[in-house]
Amino acid sequence: MQWNVSDAYAHVGLPRFGSLAQLIRYMDVHDIRHAAAVLGPRVPDIATLMEAARVYPGRLRGIGIPFGETPEQRLAAVKLQMDAGALGIRLDQREAADNPALLAEIGRRGRWAYGIDSCRSQRLAALYLQWLEEYPQARLAAPHFMYGDFVPGDPERSGGPIAELMNHPRFCGILVRNLGMCGSEYPHEPYKPWVEYALEQCGPEHLMWGSEYPVLFWRNERAEAAVGMFRELLGACSDEQFARIAGTNVRELLFAEPPMPKVAETAIPEWIERQFERERNVPFFPRGWEIPVQQYGRLLDRYIRSEEFAQGMSMAEFLLKAVDESAARGGR
Repeated sequence: MQWNVSDAYAHVGLPRFGSLAQLIRYMDVHDIRHAAAVLGPRVPDIATLMEAARVYPGRLRGIGIPFGETPEQRLAAVKLQMDAGALGIRLDQREAADNPALLAEIGRRGRWAYGIDSCRSQRLAALYLQWLEEYPQARLAAPHFMYGDFVPGDPERSGGPIAELMNHPRFCGILVRNLGMCGSEYPHEPYKPWVEYALEQCGPEHLMWGSEYPVLFWRNERAEAAVGMFRELLGACSDEQFARIAGTNVRELLFAEPPMPKVAETAIPEWIERQFERERNVPFFPRGWEIPVQQYGRLLDRYIRSEEFAQGMSMAEFLLKAVDESAARGGR
């Protein structure tokens, strides 16, 4: 890539979000130096999170998820993952508001909350501000920090606690091309007001880039295009400022402040596997084609390992090539 990239939001977790080896292959092909390896929603592959902390302590930081049918189980899963070396926990809007024990546990340990939609409402922003005040060693990152319906000056969406949170020294927004952007076409005009506001409030020192690997393949995207899109949207940034967003902030914040927690070997309780929905289909291109997860796993592995992937071929092009080759063999 043109930029010295590090990835603040790359998913991992079998079977839906891929193996640790596949994530490393993706990083190597794109020369991504460091990444936050984030367990995907409803995929509690804690064994892979533990392996990432053990095998790649200088290259990966693990971000876990709440999991379980009860608040007590979800808290137990969070404790287990942080004991196993997770730097933080990904929380959706509902979890942050309805399960305060999770935020308290993250805060007491001085870890990162990866708070989805933390700047989506004044109420949630105020909740996170209070949390940051109560736990001075904790930090907050906001994945999927892209909104296409933002109107500058809207008191429900700007100013007040939202602006205060975005200006907080322990807050970072993670710029990810999320599912809501799938219908957006170049030059992504609906998102420009939000990007301009985020840059004004956070500054380049408190924004990070994330790929949402391997979900970007489900949208038929490549990492280079995902970086390039944000370079255009952040046209007001100098190259030096964008380099900070694309990589430097990840390395300085996730890999230096705070240091990697001590890894502890942890037994994974049986109830986690019992509740793990392993057979969910994977939506492709986008939501137009659902692939059974076992078939998808084989496809992802073949794609990631291929020379075509290393040479820049998209997932759709790779699939069409495989179909053509199969049809040619069948016609003989």
